[in-house]
Amino acid sequence: MLQALSIRNIVLIDGLDVDFNKGLCVLTGETGAGKSILLDALGLALGERAEARLLRSGAEKASVTATFSLPSHHPLWQQLDDHGISYEGCDIIFRRILETDGKSKCFLNDQVISQNLMRRLGQELVEIHGQFDQLLQAKSHLAALDAYEKIDVHSVQEAFEIYQMSKGALTSFEQNLAKSFERETFLRFAIEEIEKTDPRVGEEETLEMERSLIAHRAKVADALVVVDQSISASLSGLFQSHKALSRIQDLLPEKINPLIEAADRALVEAQEVLEGMKALRGEVEGTPHSLETLENRLYALKALARKYQTDNLVVRFAEFKAELSALALGEDHLAVLEANVLSARAAYLEKAQELTERRKKAALCLQTAIAAELPPLKLEHASFRVHFRELPEESWGPSGRDQVEFYISTNPGAPEGPLSAVASGGELSRLMLALKVVLVQSGAIPTLIFDEIESGTGGAVASAMGERLKVLSKNIQILAITHSPQIASHGAQHFVVFKILESGQTTTQVRTLTLDERHEEVARLLAGEEITEEARAAARRLMGREK
Repeated sequence: MLQALSIRNIVLIDGLDVDFNKGLCVLTGETGAGKSILLDALGLALGERAEARLLRSGAEKASVTATFSLPSHHPLWQQLDDHGISYEGCDIIFRRILETDGKSKCFLNDQVISQNLMRRLGQELVEIHGQFDQLLQAKSHLAALDAYEKIDVHSVQEAFEIYQMSKGALTSFEQNLAKSFERETFLRFAIEEIEKTDPRVGEEETLEMERSLIAHRAKVADALVVVDQSISASLSGLFQSHKALSRIQDLLPEKINPLIEAADRALVEAQEVLEGMKALRGEVEGTPHSLETLENRLYALKALARKYQTDNLVVRFAEFKAELSALALGEDHLAVLEANVLSARAAYLEKAQELTERRKKAALCLQTAIAAELPPLKLEHASFRVHFRELPEESWGPSGRDQVEFYISTNPGAPEGPLSAVASGGELSRLMLALKVVLVQSGAIPTLIFDEIESGTGGAVASAMGERLKVLSKNIQILAITHSPQIASHGAQHFVVFKILESGQTTTQVRTLTLDERHEEVARLLAGEEITEEARAAARRLMGREK
């Protein structure tokens, strides 16, 4: 429930602190006193759009703080855990700060949060209803029915997503298949062209090396002759040196042995160089291709690689063959996708039909519950019905195939029709209240605010509405902004909203009324500006205080 509302510098309010109790809390006051400002301020604290116009003239910033207490089992606690918002005890504190440029900061338990998160969480705590309630909109009726019986549509949502995905896959493949003939022609030509060229793995690198050898054959051959002669001479010198060292090895073994070992290594390495030179000479002299042949081959490979946008013709050749094989199986794959769509459609229809049956059972329960609420609201001749229509296939969705709309007949024999089209203003107010009495009891929202729900009614009808609000407030906190003395008389807590002029400044104030002050305010609502004794007597009767 809403425990407290603290407002600073909002429109005509410079500073205001209001504590709320459980049950039915009524707010009255003359027209223009500022009752709507309280709703704007509370909406700001719960994440509604911030506007610079809300800032009190001359103030640099405004703030609104709303404190709620919730039972331990309320689902909002889990959401706080999910978003890493800390809390202690059972209190939750929403705070919004508004700057002069219209920008604002949002806090929950003194942690900064986004406006979107503040609004989502606020919607879990408070619902505000006026004469033009959202329940007048047919598009809200399906969600209201599902919420009434806590109907889970998750399985239908999943089935619909699978159905949509399967249709998307089929459509995409059909589009590709329509282009497949042109693609197939291209693939066959490309495969034939690459196949004729017959590229091999690593061929370009090999050809580049071979081309380099051929292009520099003379220089390489001359260098090899020089190196061969030098290495041969070196080998002879090394061999003679090795013999000379061996002859004196026994004389100075410690000194000579390392030198002999070094000479051995030099002989081995020089021999390796010589053998390598001979092999290289063989490659240079034995190259089977002419430079022109190599150049032509390299050009052909590089041209194909550019044409088919690859640096590996062998891999691209394999890719083209695989794609051509897949296209050849296209008709078979199309049949598989079509079967998937039919299967997914059937699964969706099965889940949607189950959902429709659950909703129709829930509708009967809702109709019965609403019927019980109508007589106390002086609508004993009215009838309420949940009207179902099956949507065409193009309108199917994650919520099923049902279009639901609330229908009403206000008099015996009168044709029934949509809620907003048939009922008058006063009847709508009572119907809205009847719906809320029934629907809210199945939800988790702890606070309901009614803004002049009695509009278009009066006398016994307004008194009946007050009775129902009082009944509803046994299980949920109700804040009722009203001009009706009949509704005000049922309040467990009564606030009066008024304006004062002080030092040339007009401010809106709120005061909690004592029992005697409540009696006088109800009398004012009955009589107007001049309160008569007759009005006071009528007020006593309304409040059950006749002397």
